Amino acid sequence: MIIHWQKLVRRIKCGRDYSSKWLFVILLFSTASCNAGTNKNAGDNTESEFLQAILPKDFSAVGLVYHRFGDGRYPSTNTPLDKFEEQLKYLTQNGFITHTVSDLYRSPEGEQKNIFITVDDGLNSFYTHGWPLLKKYNCKATLFVNTESVGWGDYLTWAQLRELVKEGVEIGSHSHKHTFFLNVAKGQRVKTFTADLDISEQLFKDSLGFVPKVYAYPYGEFDKQMADVLKGRGYTLAFAQNSGVWGSATHPFAIPRFPVAGNFVGLESFKQKVNMKPMRIHGMPDFPVEMKAEESLETALTMDSIHKITNVNCFFNNKPNNELAKLLGNSIQVNLTMPANSRRVLLTFTAKDASNQWLWWSILLINIKVE
Repeated sequence: MIIHWQKLVRRIKCGRDYSSKWLFVILLFSTASCNAGTNKNAGDNTESEFLQAILPKDFSAVGLVYHRFGDGRYPSTNTPLDKFEEQLKYLTQNGFITHTVSDLYRSPEGEQKNIFITVDDGLNSFYTHGWPLLKKYNCKATLFVNTESVGWGDYLTWAQLRELVKEGVEIGSHSHKHTFFLNVAKGQRVKTFTADLDISEQLFKDSLGFVPKVYAYPYGEFDKQMADVLKGRGYTLAFAQNSGVWGSATHPFAIPRFPVAGNFVGLESFKQKVNMKPMRIHGMPDFPVEMKAEESLETALTMDSIHKITNVNCFFNNKPNNELAKLLGNSIQVNLTMPANSRRVLLTFTAKDASNQWLWWSILLINIKVE
């Protein structure tokens, strides 16, 4: 695997006087802190090298993340049933193969249309509405459950979860308390995250008879320390919430997924996403980048030459903004500023390669000071 060392330059604007400080940070598959630079060595790339070694070079899989089905009370996380059935029908009629995430990891196939359907939170609408439609279209799914909520109001019970396991649904962990772990001070973050894992693992073992070894980060917020904890406890995969495609070079504890809820349920948009391939970009970490309000980031990213891309579309904070990125050969020059009142902001690139295939890449920027 080719390792690209990049110099990341950040300019922090300090209040109205605009005094500035330049920090030069060498990043290699690590979490970037906006307060200081940290040198990382090639050992931090172990998981990505391991995954690339067992996945075919041409492997790709599009992940979809859902939450609620047919529950109009919460439109931003809801997928209407007619839209969901329309999506499943499209997949089954157009040669896509759905997998649980663990089956896909154990038996990867290149050059096929791989889809992994995931559902976060363990809400009852999956049992009443989502799973019946998945069964109707013979589609597989992985359900990520936060254990504290099991049996609460709108959430599934342990009895329902045991029934789903028998029917072939894969159960993954979504933490115990569904905490904003990045809000915990870095010195205490691992301890808090590990204590939460202890509780969830015991509840899974007591209630289902096993401990899941796949994990979805609450709110898609995580850092390298959390990923290392999961790896050390025998987890095999962990899933983010930034959009993108799982490829042979994707970090196994930072796998992207496309949201399919709220404003992102239209069939044409769905078709574009499930037909995407991964864009391979180097020079940014595999994990979300913590930033401060009004902090600027300037860097040069490197694209794999195999893409042969002549134009890149840039989206920032869910809006087109090609002024933030310039393509110079295989380098993308980025210059952006973190919005003042946003907690999670996506930086996304899309492009067509020489074969007219659409590619996608994104990274999540997080301001933990925003609630």
